[in-house]
Amino acid sequence: MKTYNLIYKDPSQLKNFIEKKSLDKDKNILLQIFTGICNIDFIKELIVNIKKHIPNIKIIGTTTSGEIMEGIVYKNSTILSFSIFEKTKIATFHTKFRSDSYFMGKDLIEQFNKYNPKVAITFTGGLKTNGDDYLASFEDYNKELIVSGGLAGDNNNFQNTIVFTQDGIENNGAVVAILENRDLIVHTKASFGWKSIGKTMTITKADKNLVYEIDGIKAVDIYKKYLGKDVTKLLPKTGIEFPLMVKRGSLTIPRAVIAKGKNGALYFGGNLREGDIITFGYGNIEAILKYSDKIAQDNSLHNSETIFIYSCMARLNLMKDCIAQEITVLSQLSTVSGFFTYGEFFSNRDANKNEMLNQTMTILALSENSNNSDKSSNSSQVVKINHPKENLTLRALSTLIAETSKELEEKNRALQKRIEHEVQENITKDTLLRKQSKLAQMGQMLSVIAHQWRQPLSAISSTLLSIQIKLDNKKFNFDNKDEREEFLKLLEQKHNNVFSYLESLSETIEDFRNFFKPNRKKRYVALTEPIENALSILQTSIKNKNIDIDISYENNQEVYIYKNEMMHVILNILKNAIDNFAEKNIKSRKISIKTYKSSEKNIIEICDNGGGIDKDTLPNIFDLYFSTKNNKNGTGLGLYISKVIVQEHNKGKLSAINKDSGVCFKIVLP
Repeated sequence: MKTYNLIYKDPSQLKNFIEKKSLDKDKNILLQIFTGICNIDFIKELIVNIKKHIPNIKIIGTTTSGEIMEGIVYKNSTILSFSIFEKTKIATFHTKFRSDSYFMGKDLIEQFNKYNPKVAITFTGGLKTNGDDYLASFEDYNKELIVSGGLAGDNNNFQNTIVFTQDGIENNGAVVAILENRDLIVHTKASFGWKSIGKTMTITKADKNLVYEIDGIKAVDIYKKYLGKDVTKLLPKTGIEFPLMVKRGSLTIPRAVIAKGKNGALYFGGNLREGDIITFGYGNIEAILKYSDKIAQDNSLHNSETIFIYSCMARLNLMKDCIAQEITVLSQLSTVSGFFTYGEFFSNRDANKNEMLNQTMTILALSENSNNSDKSSNSSQVVKINHPKENLTLRALSTLIAETSKELEEKNRALQKRIEHEVQENITKDTLLRKQSKLAQMGQMLSVIAHQWRQPLSAISSTLLSIQIKLDNKKFNFDNKDEREEFLKLLEQKHNNVFSYLESLSETIEDFRNFFKPNRKKRYVALTEPIENALSILQTSIKNKNIDIDISYENNQEVYIYKNEMMHVILNILKNAIDNFAEKNIKSRKISIKTYKSSEKNIIEICDNGGGIDKDTLPNIFDLYFSTKNNKNGTGLGLYISKVIVQEHNKGKLSAINKDSGVCFKIVLP
């Protein structure tokens, strides 16, 4: 296998080159064309001139954002890379653009599925291709197939990319060259070097490679916020230099902007999912150059007969003159050609997966001669690597950013651990408080139950005792028909009374059973419903303690709340008022309950005439463990938990003020 590279100038030069290399005599040639001239007429004329001299040649080509030949990077030129194979069968195919990139790939595969290829070199339109979906079609076809190549460029204009074969030219379609030879020796490598920087964010709305929102903000506004208006105006040109770094498990994958969508959405070269954790990325020149040194010393590349490079244009934009160093070290190993892309297709043989990448230099190294394989190589070629002093400022800035980002990341991790610890402690404390509050409530409620049961139980006891007394005193003569019937009437009457009392006991238990039943579902209920339920539970206490309840329901709109929790709040307020009447020995006791609407808010107002709360104490009544009651009767949890329920659970507001001769609690609900 041999590869000859040429910078195309004119038909005459092309003819001389073909004749000099005797290419017109070879029948098994793959020609890759990398051109910065994004003009269909130019491409058509070039193909005609080539086929005039080599009629059976197989061609795939692409427009670029920079061309590579040996150790030099070119702009707006045309590189012709002729690869002559001895044992490998070559075929090329093209297909038109399809909005679904997966099926565009399937269209190509259907054309070559009668072959059994080992390698597929493929180029696609750079502006509309979803690289992930496109590669998925190849994965479904054959996971063992090595796929290389990338998205076409157009000199960073992002307007018109072209791919082509000897038989057809496509603006946004796809082309492929397949290499069929089981013994073909193939090595793939990838050099990345982009690092994460800045705030961690989350994709909150996306559809495949179209991202609508990040952290609930329009995607384009995220770029504007963190990279500035000037960078945002030039998207997608600038966006490819600042990819999103996607964290998926232990992997970090770059995704670059390739086009603007509608209403602030952005298209990326590969898919992004809702829930993906992302940061911005920046190119670390030092890391890139160090890794290129490592690749250059790889024995597998030393024995290759040709090397093709498909590298991201963002690397060229970032590294400028330093990019030559990355390419030069490879040109010392073998014949090198390639181009700068808008996205790279990489065959990760370790994971047995073809991946869509950005910001990456991908390498496809080929050899037909097994004698050149690294298995039979007894020595390694020493590659001379020079580190030029040019671009020292950029390299210094890369190092500064890398070290600063590392330190910030370490501090963020430490802070995150501290926050997680504090949150866990607060959750534990909140759980204990809820348990304490619930136990206190249960104690209060059991007291209320006992109080409400006392009267019906006493009435039942009195009823049964009156019957027993009449029997003991032989009040009735059962031999006498009239007296016997009178006793039966009395017994029926007393039976009905007892049944009524038992029914009252059952209702009381049902009220409290519903109160303690776990119910953590919000639902729409009438504003007055939790009030009526609370009054039902406390009715006996209210009656026995001679408390006058004044009710004014001006608003009974349905509200979206946790019903039982809100009933608990009202019970707390009413119970506090009842206890306060007893402590202060208030004679004429009155509680007024009012519902109304104000500024589109739903209001519950509960006021009493119990003398109010000391003005120095009032600001503290919602504090944890604060109580105005004596130690025997107060826990300091009731009003604290009430405020949590209203404000945190139900998104409302709870407040209290002294008014007239008492205190007024106001519950505001949305």
